[in-house]
Amino acid sequence: MAQISHQIEHRVLYADTDAMGVIYYANYLRIYEAGRSDFMRKIGCPNKKMTESGIVCPAISVNIEYLKFAKFDQNIKVVTSVKNKPITKLEFIQEMFDEENNLLNKAIITLVFVNTKTNKATRCPDWLLKLFEKL
Repeated sequence: MAQISHQIEHRVLYADTDAMGVIYYANYLRIYEAGRSDFMRKIGCPNKKMTESGIVCPAISVNIEYLKFAKFDQNIKVVTSVKNKPITKLEFIQEMFDEENNLLNKAIITLVFVNTKTNKATRCPDWLLKLFEKL
């Protein structure tokens, strides 16, 4: 599978920031979540479809690196990529850039597939694998 990417834009809201006027460190995860959700929607698998099929994908690992501050009212770009076909885990590589295309932040976020009836880890559903194989 070739690496696939998707990007969204986000205007840094006052609510995203701390007293210093920069994005509060934990809010990067919320913004990255928006990027992952939009990525999945674009490939044909909105979160609602996944949940209705009996699968949820909680994060099991987050590795985030803060390089530069993103500031209040700044327009940022979030790039979300997947390099590997999901089998039991879905690993997202995410990067945040400012308007001059400077890298501000990067993260690797790993999700696992969980069956909602058993609350146990499971393999990626075949219908979702087919969506990734079409890309």
